[in-house]
Amino acid sequence: MGLVSYRCPTSGENVSTAIETRSDVLVKMREKALSLWVWCPHCMAGHQIKPAEALLQDEFRVTSPGMAAS
Repeated sequence: MGLVSYRCPTSGENVSTAIETRSDVLVKMREKALSLWVWCPHCMAGHQIKPAEALLQDEFRVTSPGMAAS
C-alpha cells in the first residue's frame, strides 16, 4: 500500500494526498482512464489528476519470500 502523490500543475510542487491504495489498483485506474479530484495545499485549488500522473509513496515491497512478515 502507498499514498497517492502528484505534482501540482500550477506550482510544480509535489503533493501527498491522504488516498492510500495499491499499485495494482492504480494500474486499473489508468486502464479505465479514471481521474481523481484532489485539493492542493500549494496553490489552494482543486485539481483533476489522471492516474498516469500519480505516483505511490511509501509502498511496501517484499523483496524475497524470507522477508515477508509471519
